[in-house]
Amino acid sequence: MDRSNEIKLRLEAVSDKEWMNIIHELTAFVHFKLQGWKMKKGAHSEQNLGIDAVNYYVNGAIEKIFSLKWDWKYEKYSLLEQLKLTIGSMMSSNVEIYNNKKIVVTTTEDDVLNIMAQNASEDYSDETYKLFRQALDECSKDNEDLQLYVLALDEGRTFDELSDITGFDKTKLYALQKKIGLRVKKYLQTKKEKSI
Repeated sequence: MDRSNEIKLRLEAVSDKEWMNIIHELTAFVHFKLQGWKMKKGAHSEQNLGIDAVNYYVNGAIEKIFSLKWDWKYEKYSLLEQLKLTIGSMMSSNVEIYNNKKIVVTTTEDDVLNIMAQNASEDYSDETYKLFRQALDECSKDNEDLQLYVLALDEGRTFDELSDITGFDKTKLYALQKKIGLRVKKYLQTKKEKSI
């Protein structure tokens, strides 16, 4: 049996009661690591993550284990220990990204991106909208989940509608929205710098 199947079988064997205990422990772990005040501003704030830090890190870590994006080294760590390591890595990564942000985006760009995310603009002749649409397509082409999210933006306005269209839960949609937003902002900043 290959490793992926072994991990899946081990995850399926975890009972609902064990999951409840794991989620309780992970929630306490996130609160302990961030000590509450770190969730109000900065890398771990809801403004930066798109959702509150506990949901972002707990659900994100579980998703990484289930999707096999993060290898559960079950020979060495319990599931709880592996999830804590995953959360620690996610936190470090977010701090690094947050501290290295050098992209300054104007309010206009943020406003247009928000309009697009809500599918509120129907004026496809508008040059600004075309530029953002091009940026969305370009920035999602290497990631199937982002491609599906971008396609769903054409069909849905609310997170409930987007969730129905994509089959993703809201936590994943928030993460995808954050990811595409950062990519689009970087893409547009690069285009600006090249045009100067």
